[in-house]
Amino acid sequence: MSARCVFYPLGNADSTLIVLNDNRHLLIDYAHYAEGSGDKRCDLPSKLDAELKKSGRQSFAAVCFTHLDDDHVHGAEDYFYLEWANKYQGADRPGIDELWVPAAAITETGSEDSAYAIRQEARHRLRKGKGIRVFSRPEALRDWLEGEDLTLEDRKHCIVDAGQVVPTFSKGGQERFE
Repeated sequence: MSARCVFYPLGNADSTLIVLNDNRHLLIDYAHYAEGSGDKRCDLPSKLDAELKKSGRQSFAAVCFTHLDDDHVHGAEDYFYLEWANKYQGADRPGIDELWVPAAAITETGSEDSAYAIRQEARHRLRKGKGIRVFSRPEALRDWLEGEDLTLEDRKHCIVDAGQVVPTFSKGGQERFE
């Protein structure tokens, strides 16, 4: 199998699926809006389900939300299996092995709807210390962790600084992903 990228048009934004040589699936952003409005939107859940089924997978190796604006997260709570609340769970929902978010996705306040759900999932995973990669470490992340009786040292294995390779991937491995 050779690696490939699939770009899904979503109006003002897009979602990108990266399928690696080793058949792992990485998704960058997710926003599902209704079709038929005359624009280039697609039925994203159906397209992603077909990709997972074709590969024999039930989860994404990583889902990266670049930020929590609606055109990057809309409807994610209706599609993905989220660990933080039972109402977002079910056998028909694809899992997320690793959730990738910027630190602001953990620390921002006032989030609503889909952004709230993703923020809560990110916070849940960071509290547990697994299934998440947080990019950067602003002081606000330090403050949030301290409010949870944790430290940056406690969760340094979940944090990836800019320019570093994500530990679950490698530049020289079979997936050859950078």
